[in-house]
Amino acid sequence: MNLLAETRCTVIGHMQYANGRDIRENINQQLSSMNIKLFDHYKQPFLMDVNEGEETHDELRLALKNGDYEKVEAYKEIRSYDLSLIDRSDFVIFVYDPEVVTCGSWEEFFTANRMKKPIFFVNVRGKSATPMWVFWTMPHKYIYNSVEEVIEKLQKIDQGKIPIDSERWKLLRNCFR
Repeated sequence: MNLLAETRCTVIGHMQYANGRDIRENINQQLSSMNIKLFDHYKQPFLMDVNEGEETHDELRLALKNGDYEKVEAYKEIRSYDLSLIDRSDFVIFVYDPEVVTCGSWEEFFTANRMKKPIFFVNVRGKSATPMWVFWTMPHKYIYNSVEEVIEKLQKIDQGKIPIDSERWKLLRNCFR
């Protein structure tokens, strides 16, 4: 059926204190086989964008370490661009590792929730290690133990094997995607 063809997804998760590139590349490979577009913070999807690549993060980590807070603050536009990706996404995948500090991911998560976007929350340490606040924010059926579980669910939705079971899905007809 290919119900999810030409839809857009943002993967949110750690970037500052751990490598977030590998998980995004892995998910992108799997989503692209379903013709789903992945917005990747590392790949600058906007025409005019702030470079959010690894070299920028290295530079900002060094500035933070050296107390050059004005330089760090000068990159605040990244926040606006990242939140704009949530706005443009049809659904969101949050890959959460409770052992890695993350801040912007939480704002993106709660923004997506307020917008009633479908959110697939993955806790890499297991669903039972998920903060209770997440359970109070969304039904537990949208909380997963692994990225593989999410991909399997998306494949079944894409193939029409399971119905889109959430009021959150607001898919445009194919001709408008």
